[in-house]
Amino acid sequence: MQQIISASRRTDIPAFYADWFLNRLTEGFCDVRQPYTGRLHRVSLAPEDAGAIVFWSKNYRPLLPLLEKIERRISSLYFHFTITGNRDLEIRTPDFREAAADYLYLAKRYASDRVIWRFDPITITDRLSYEVHEERFAKIAELLHGHTAACIISFAHPYRKVIKNMQKYTSQALLTVSETDQRVYAGRLSRRAEAFGIRLFSCCNDHLLSDHVGKARCIDGRSLSLLFRTPLDTTPAGIRKTCGCTKSIDIGAYDTCGHGCVYCYANTDQKKAAEAPSRIDPDASCLAPDPPGNRGADR
Repeated sequence: MQQIISASRRTDIPAFYADWFLNRLTEGFCDVRQPYTGRLHRVSLAPEDAGAIVFWSKNYRPLLPLLEKIERRISSLYFHFTITGNRDLEIRTPDFREAAADYLYLAKRYASDRVIWRFDPITITDRLSYEVHEERFAKIAELLHGHTAACIISFAHPYRKVIKNMQKYTSQALLTVSETDQRVYAGRLSRRAEAFGIRLFSCCNDHLLSDHVGKARCIDGRSLSLLFRTPLDTTPAGIRKTCGCTKSIDIGAYDTCGHGCVYCYANTDQKKAAEAPSRIDPDASCLAPDPPGNRGADR
């Protein structure tokens, strides 16, 4: 049974470490440092072991010139593409129009069922209303019309690290939005989506589920097995209580994403994270060369 490689929930590999990723594919392995113990774990990226790569990114532009070389090693590629237009809180992300152009490139190069749009997390603050997010959603959906049939959403959760980072890096305050209101907002967003032929799916927010909002399975071994016609691991992941994903191996590292999203729980130090892309050797086997300190609770 081949493994699914997640690249990565912990950082944006396509945006900041595309060369590193290609080097690791060429070598056939990478090392992943366990975030809490600091121990290194070797992950095989050989074609006989890695059955599919699931990318996660807000900026695929640096990866695009390398796709042909990547495909020589492994062609089973799946893309989560986050486009929110929320540069208020996602400080160094591309303009949504540029991101949409890259989305269309990927959808046309592969197929629309190999690229999925993420509009998450929806982060409502004292200066950023739901209505602002809804209008941005509609603008992006119009640009992607005809090239995406699904969009994954979630609402920002007030984890301790999220609150701490919001207080430290922005003057905006994250508002607590009741599950009832979130469900109403999701319903409104689903109607906007349906106008463009898009169905909404909820990631780890089961209270949003309805006839118009399905349950997301961001990494679905069964679906990916059918898509790529290869047997992949379908063991439930159990990452979070309401997570619908199956098992994957994440090869990223915390505190290495330079987008500057102020709500992010994967970065504990924005300065350190912003410097990481220039500090990490693209020939290194691991994105986290130094043992971490005690990260405490993941969220």
